[in-house]
Amino acid sequence: MTTLGDFLRKCSIFANLSDVDLKHLETCMTRRRYTGGQVIFHMGDEGGSLFLLARGRVKVAIPSPEGDEIILAILSAGEILGELSLIDEKPRSATVEALEETDVFSLRREDFLNFLSSRFDATLHVLEVLSQRLRETDGSLAEAHFLDVRSRLSKKIIDLARSFGVLTEGKIRIGVRITQKDLASMVGATRESINKQLMQLRQQGLVELQNGHLTILDPVRMARRARTDPLETAGAPKSTDG
Repeated sequence: MTTLGDFLRKCSIFANLSDVDLKHLETCMTRRRYTGGQVIFHMGDEGGSLFLLARGRVKVAIPSPEGDEIILAILSAGEILGELSLIDEKPRSATVEALEETDVFSLRREDFLNFLSSRFDATLHVLEVLSQRLRETDGSLAEAHFLDVRSRLSKKIIDLARSFGVLTEGKIRIGVRITQKDLASMVGATRESINKQLMQLRQQGLVELQNGHLTILDPVRMARRARTDPLETAGAPKSTDG
């Protein structure tokens, strides 16, 4: 099992800390474990803690009163959660749910701000995280306005492959379970339209969806359809899962 010290040394926000600083942070943090489907925090909750994702994957979403949701992101180990509420003291802006058994380390707001007050490099990293997520939001808004469902879905599949894909024998298997409902909420479309587009992708020999796992059968053609760089040269995982 990963120890807190091991995790902190690998987490970019705490890079270059001395052993003394690491030991101090360890005394301020608490480890928590969540099962798949368990909510880590709800939108509207009081934001008194920062969460560091140590193991597993989580879904960040905005729910609607009718029970639908918009999935903003799927995050994996090394990511931080809840930084907005921690900084502005306002309620949580989204709901975070574990997709599988997940371990997080929590850090209280007072301890986190004390840490940032003496660590400019860590403060800069938090700003980089916020900036990146804002850019992703801007990109999603632009796609919703300028791209059709086919293009948005293709691009989202490529994005998931870059984040969670495993390349095996020329195919890329996305290593996180994704339902048609999930894809619909990610790209801002109906489940029916996503089902229609997936059927076309399967008929064209581009993807297959089995037991909730999506596999890209032809990464080059799929990237071309999404009008993006080929996956083999654009940062997709290059190792196999055996």
